[in-house]
Amino acid sequence: MDIEKVNGLIIEIGNLKDKVEISSHNNEYIYTNVYSGWLKEYNALIERSNEIAHLNLSTMTCNQWDLSSTHKTVKNSSVESFIKMMEKLISNMEDTIEAERLKVQTAAVPAFQMRRCFKLGLNKCPLNPSLNNKKVFIAMPFDDSYLDSYIYGVVPALETNWLAPFKADNEISNKDIMCKICNEIQSSKLAIVNISGLNPNVMLELGLAYGIGKPVIIIKNKATTTISDLGNIEYIEYAHAVELRQKLTTVLEKYQ
Repeated sequence: MDIEKVNGLIIEIGNLKDKVEISSHNNEYIYTNVYSGWLKEYNALIERSNEIAHLNLSTMTCNQWDLSSTHKTVKNSSVESFIKMMEKLISNMEDTIEAERLKVQTAAVPAFQMRRCFKLGLNKCPLNPSLNNKKVFIAMPFDDSYLDSYIYGVVPALETNWLAPFKADNEISNKDIMCKICNEIQSSKLAIVNISGLNPNVMLELGLAYGIGKPVIIIKNKATTTISDLGNIEYIEYAHAVELRQKLTTVLEKYQ
């Protein structure tokens, strides 16, 4: 669809509608030949619309029931219906243009990126991240009590599968923290999320990963009770780092 041409048609239909409205308002009667001339203009615009936008719209004819008993003038109700039809057509064409714009914008966004920036309201991420098929985003509490599970559980499992971890605290930058996290999740092949302790920041990162459409592996220690909203989602439960490494290594094999 040529959006610029369709916009031009919308303007022309709007001009015709305005002309009909002004004439209807200023004249007590609309003569049949004037109405027929309007229909001729309208039908020409409809034919162009069908050609340009493939809308499959029907042309109009002047019927006997549109006319007064003398057939010299047109009923006011018919003129009003004509005006409303043009208003509806303009609205439908504007909706079609907007849908086409969204389709083009969506197609231009790679599948691994988010479709809409939740922070800025843009239709794609302004950082335009690239996908790294070896990177895995790690979401976990910033707490030393979870370091063993990361160093001796997650990292060896990733290395065995030729994957590299990324933790938000691994890199110092001046980016907004949420933009940084969102950017890194988008650019990662998948996310491993440790929900142990039910840390709210980790839960936010989990939701963000799901929202972007990334594959997610949830892990948790046996001391943490699973919340009901995650009850039907598969996860890896571990008692110690060695058990986590063994289970995670096996699960990661399917992402090779």
